[in-house]
Amino acid sequence: MKSEVFNNGIGSPYSFDYPTLTKEEEKEILATLFEQLLIFDSITISTGNLNFALLFLLDKLGNNIVLRLIESGYIKFMIWSPILVTSGGLRLENGLIDESIVYGRPPITAGTLTKEDLDPEKNIYNAIQHFGWTKEKIRNFTKKATKNYVVPDGMAFANDSAKLIINAYENNNLKQLGLPFERDPNQLHIHERQLLLELGHKVLETAILSKYNYKGYQNEHFEICKQNINNIGNALKITDNVSEILKIENVPNLKLLYQNENLDFESVFKLRHLSSAKYFRKWINEVGENSNSYEITSEYINQIQGNTKFFQSTKGKFLKNLGLFGVTTGIGTIIGGQLGAIAGTAIGKLVEPAVDLGLGLLETFWFDDLLNGKNPRMFIDAIKKENSL
Repeated sequence: MKSEVFNNGIGSPYSFDYPTLTKEEEKEILATLFEQLLIFDSITISTGNLNFALLFLLDKLGNNIVLRLIESGYIKFMIWSPILVTSGGLRLENGLIDESIVYGRPPITAGTLTKEDLDPEKNIYNAIQHFGWTKEKIRNFTKKATKNYVVPDGMAFANDSAKLIINAYENNNLKQLGLPFERDPNQLHIHERQLLLELGHKVLETAILSKYNYKGYQNEHFEICKQNINNIGNALKITDNVSEILKIENVPNLKLLYQNENLDFESVFKLRHLSSAKYFRKWINEVGENSNSYEITSEYINQIQGNTKFFQSTKGKFLKNLGLFGVTTGIGTIIGGQLGAIAGTAIGKLVEPAVDLGLGLLETFWFDDLLNGKNPRMFIDAIKKENSL
């Protein structure tokens, strides 16, 4: 199964204005996308009717790179069609807010973008119209980009999410989130409606991620989202675990490699197609989602040795004990030195086993992939090589 991650960090799909970003914020957005491109098979980027996401990428990366990312199937765009709104009162001529008009009205109203705003071609044009392209260039880009557009049923998702969050409030399931059931939903005060709306947006996002089988960066485990969250891959844990692996190999994390200009988006095209990159993405998305930093580094060491007996050995036990005390920096050097030579020699040459440590998250990978010459370190080595150019 392909690993697909949801990126909603390039502007807000709910905004009706272009955001003003600092240089640091722009670099963080690009670094996050760079990291995702090397860890996941594809990225779906949310965008609103202004399509700031595409506008931003074209402005910062250029037409050629963005088009290559689209044509390669590395990135897709989702028009964020569902809408949830609440009333903030009526602004009077004197500048004051009349809050009384909200009482007796539903705290959340569901809606969707207009049919025109849901048209991928119009959505694309909203971004590319700022660049002064020729009609032919616009037509060619639009033809290719529309193939990578996703448009969910906004009204259905919005309605279901509004009903769910209001029902959760009525059943007092939001008490621990600062919204206990103390009054009828239609009698909620403005600040309470705003909080209910924020929670509704979280429900809405988890519902869409679950529907499309995207991995997300959610960490809210409240009861109303429990089932959806259980069905969503944890992209945050995967990216954190990749950083842990790079740490033991004395390599900066992927974001830093981009931010420090060691690697760029051209590097993505050089690295992603490698068989070692495909293997690494498959491996980390299968084991990195439910492992903590110690488990993933232990399994990484195990994997690159190609031996289920590794942590039964005296050397393996020593390395495991180092990991238990958090001493992980430089372990890659140890493995790459004396122990690294084992991959091409008889596995039985390791020192005799001492104890059975019972590790086994990757038993389906080890021996077959060793014989085929595959292990996750090959991709790390490719990153090192690209970083040294």
